[in-house]
Amino acid sequence: MIDRITIYIKDVELDDIKERLDLLSVGEAKDGSLIYFTERRNLKITYKGRILWITGSFHKYAKGNNYSLFTYDEAMNVLFELSKYTGISLERFIVSSIELAINIQMEWNTEKYLSILHSYKAHPFIYMSPMKGTSRLKGCKCHLSAYTIKFYDKTFETIKSSRLPKERWAEIPDNLLRYEIQLSRKQLKNNGLMNVTGKNLLSRLHYIRFKRLMDSIFDKIIFDDITINYTEMLADDVKRYIFAKSDKYDLYLQYIKEYKGEKEYRKERRRTNELFKRTALSVKGIFESELKSKFKLAISKI
Repeated sequence: MIDRITIYIKDVELDDIKERLDLLSVGEAKDGSLIYFTERRNLKITYKGRILWITGSFHKYAKGNNYSLFTYDEAMNVLFELSKYTGISLERFIVSSIELAINIQMEWNTEKYLSILHSYKAHPFIYMSPMKGTSRLKGCKCHLSAYTIKFYDKTFETIKSSRLPKERWAEIPDNLLRYEIQLSRKQLKNNGLMNVTGKNLLSRLHYIRFKRLMDSIFDKIIFDDITINYTEMLADDVKRYIFAKSDKYDLYLQYIKEYKGEKEYRKERRRTNELFKRTALSVKGIFESELKSKFKLAISKI
């Protein structure tokens, strides 16, 4: 569940950690103080201005990859190990940002599932930039003030970004779809997760809240599967549904916001969300059904 994370620890004396962490001077900060750096497996550890920063993937740190199953308990073991390694108690570990992620094993090529992602709370999913040196669709994302939601082809991303030799690519599962939520410290607070530290991450309450957040966001995603049964919908709903899913709808929303005002804009968005909820049973297709059932299975294992 917990993958990439950024942690900082204030008021750390350099003499207490320099030899312990094997820190090396790598540059100079704006205030003239030296910057020190080291790596532990895939984690980057930086010391500057009396603050120790730890950044990287807990999943890769523990497993050497981030496409395998990674449970909350395994993430907690990483925290205990980092506390022992730094000699600093977990209550001083302040979480600056965190990435919650699940890998979902699908039956078909991941592009089929990426193509049905439409929107979340009227915010459209947009294509992510292709990976460097490729032109293939990597995934889709939806950026909101509270968090960023991503879905992408984990099999393809791992092959292109990992250092595994070609003869070991068979170890990477086929058709692996990754679902991620990225949260900053401010976004964590906005979602009721106040003052997240290494110590309170050990609490099962945070585990429940993280799972609930991933579940609730997923349940509110609007899909656009091609196997829509319009015969079960009212004619007016069909007309509004097709328009709301068209490329022109965003332009219409922009017009409402600029010329009719914020109140009418919010009213229009509510009407559209109500339409999507009302017609959900009619528009659910085979890829959407599979994705939802596989997601429930994947989240139950972490």
